[in-house]
Amino acid sequence: MKLKKILIDIVPVLVGILLALFINNWQQSRAEKNYIQNSVVSIIKENEANIAELNEALRRQAIFMDTLELYLDDDQYTLADVIKKARGVYTPDLKSTTWKFLVQDSKHTLVSYEFINRLAEIEKYEVLVNRFNTKLGDIIFQPAFFDDPRMKNVCGILFSDFGGIESSLIKELKAFNAYARKTYSIEEGTNE
Repeated sequence: MKLKKILIDIVPVLVGILLALFINNWQQSRAEKNYIQNSVVSIIKENEANIAELNEALRRQAIFMDTLELYLDDDQYTLADVIKKARGVYTPDLKSTTWKFLVQDSKHTLVSYEFINRLAEIEKYEVLVNRFNTKLGDIIFQPAFFDDPRMKNVCGILFSDFGGIESSLIKELKAFNAYARKTYSIEEGTNE
């Protein structure tokens, strides 16, 4: 009789504990899913901003390259003159804050290896863009190079290579966004 009484008292407690654990796990799973979903939406938005920045850079660099080509063989015009006539040199300012935060967060284990790998591929191009910016700064902001007519050729070669890197990065960003939208069921233009 005592055993039956104890079981009757324990069963509701056990059911309550199991129900509480189930609800807690469900809420935690839902919160993690929302966190990842919001992070992916933020990464997509950041990538779209980077694509716009890269397209603007390519447009303005095309103007610079056209101006450079026009004055390439004219020794009267230095690189400084060409830059002034082209209204400056433009390089993109890329952002990758959201995905770096996600990868450094302990929740990075909630996304797939392919997701992380695709972001790492994008980062390789961003590193090349930053190296280009550094190299370009070394050339443009050194007075000895700035007035050297041969530096027009060097800049032409650098910008030709750089345009290819920027175009490849745009393709990677678009491919990642398509992959992320499909994988996480995010519709085009979502602003969650």
